[in-house]
Amino acid sequence: MKSLLAFDPQKLAARRFPVMPMSRLKPLLALNSRELDWWALEQARRIPVSMNSRQYFNGQLADSIIVAASITPTTTKTSILTVAQANQCLPLPYGVNGLGQPFAGQVFRFACGGILTTPSTGTLIVDPYHGPGTSATAFGTDMGASAAQTTTASLSSAPWMLDGYLCYRLISAAATSSTAWLTGAFHSQGTLATAGSGFTIAFGSTAAVSVDTTGSGTAGTFGALNFAVTFSVTGATIVVEWTSMQALN
Repeated sequence: MKSLLAFDPQKLAARRFPVMPMSRLKPLLALNSRELDWWALEQARRIPVSMNSRQYFNGQLADSIIVAASITPTTTKTSILTVAQANQCLPLPYGVNGLGQPFAGQVFRFACGGILTTPSTGTLIVDPYHGPGTSATAFGTDMGASAAQTTTASLSSAPWMLDGYLCYRLISAAATSSTAWLTGAFHSQGTLATAGSGFTIAFGSTAAVSVDTTGSGTAGTFGALNFAVTFSVTGATIVVEWTSMQALN
């Protein structure tokens, strides 16, 4: 019997084998199993390698809020969603040993929007939290507050939107030993008919933040995102009319 190395794959390929089931090739061409191996290798070599990006299937993790969530925070830092609303509408996975937790490199896209009323002067700070918190003024793990940005004065029922991304950098089975990075922005309109008066408030991490992805850490620090706002002057109202939370990979 010939050695495997004795067969020349180029000569075999030159025989221009027809495209048909492998079960029919052997009787038709009188190939032995090793010749068939060479033929298969040559055919595989001819198949072009796709250079396209990986195909991800992102999906919505939860339905949008359908009952408006309204707060009038005065000058106290206040979450825009209740604990129950954050858990329902902006959920994040958690668990240990492959059971439910996110994976390193997993990215989530969040967004929400609605209407707001602003006071006649003052600034706004937006602060994202990993975890829904335990009350309107008790929060999860701080992911990086914005600077105090001057808002457009005396807006009434003006549209606003908040959006951004959360990426897990390290996943650990120990509570608070995972890390994540969050970046986002809050947008709203400016004075009508005044060019360039709209405002955008960037917020987010400046270093990887230690977070709990196990579900065994401090209550309110895992399982959802939430956002707090701090106005420097009383008279503001923020209403959340819709939410979106997606896993991108």
